[in-house]
Amino acid sequence: MSIQNRKTKRNTLSCGFAEVDLIAESLGETSQGVHQQVYRHITTCSICVQLLEQYRQLHSRLRAVPVSETALASARRALDSHLVLTKRPRLLLSVWDSPIGPLRIGRTDKGVALVEFVSPDDPKDATAILRKRFSVEQSEGDGGNIPSLTHKLEAYLNGSRQALDWVIDDVLIRSDFQRQVLQAASEIPYGTLTTYLGLAERISQPKSVRAVAQALRYNPVPIQIPCHRIIGSNGSLTGYAGNKIALKRDILTVEGIPVVQSKTGLAIAQDRLYVGREQEHIFCRPSCETSKGIRAGDRLFITSHTRAEEIGYAPCTICQPDLHPLHKEAEPSLF
Repeated sequence: MSIQNRKTKRNTLSCGFAEVDLIAESLGETSQGVHQQVYRHITTCSICVQLLEQYRQLHSRLRAVPVSETALASARRALDSHLVLTKRPRLLLSVWDSPIGPLRIGRTDKGVALVEFVSPDDPKDATAILRKRFSVEQSEGDGGNIPSLTHKLEAYLNGSRQALDWVIDDVLIRSDFQRQVLQAASEIPYGTLTTYLGLAERISQPKSVRAVAQALRYNPVPIQIPCHRIIGSNGSLTGYAGNKIALKRDILTVEGIPVVQSKTGLAIAQDRLYVGREQEHIFCRPSCETSKGIRAGDRLFITSHTRAEEIGYAPCTICQPDLHPLHKEAEPSLF
């Protein structure tokens, strides 16, 4: 009986692919359809390429030795060793003194897995939890062995770069729901905003606003996955890395988003932002009647008409934001 026909729970890998299909492929027991699915997937997933090769090597070793108690014990030790390595990947940690404060950056052999804002009140051993999952190595100095990452981040923070383009290892994403939320957040363009309700509607779960906020709170790679572009329905800068609202303001300022002090705290200046209607790819002045009543999931706040046009939005023919701009545009500069 092939693995595909066994009634076995299909363990899902961090990339969302079924691990049992990789095992079946390594044993040569996949159907033609599954075989094609595996090869389509590994063209874009380096993690599964490595896993497939490891399973093939293990299968080859098992076939090469006589079937005896000694051989089985040896194979079991090899498998256990492989599982230990899989459970405890290497994590290189470095603290970089960035323009917005110290950042702890963690990188595995697969990509960036962690970005944390370092606070003076952090526990003495802030990496204790990470050591349960990784083989942690500390790197000293400004950026340590990851200067290419910090150079891109520095360029982003001084306004000369709009995307980090880091390779991400999603090992610290907690659930499929969080992965869905973070994927939706990553699709909000530079210089634009949506709300927590808007993000919940984008993933077709409009009643899960609180769960969406929690998923963003534990975003393992902030800035690269731009949870700072998600705001409250009233425009407030609620929540960021716990309670670091001032950091959220600073990052939004880099992207040209105007932030003001309201009666309830920091908030975006909605009267200085255009309203994008995503379904139609049209942007309006905030006072335009056609922009009212839009679903939260279809609404984007956009910093400038130039940015709106860069992401493919056409000006509304009624309020004509291209002819009647909200403000004179200038390059944002915070640092």
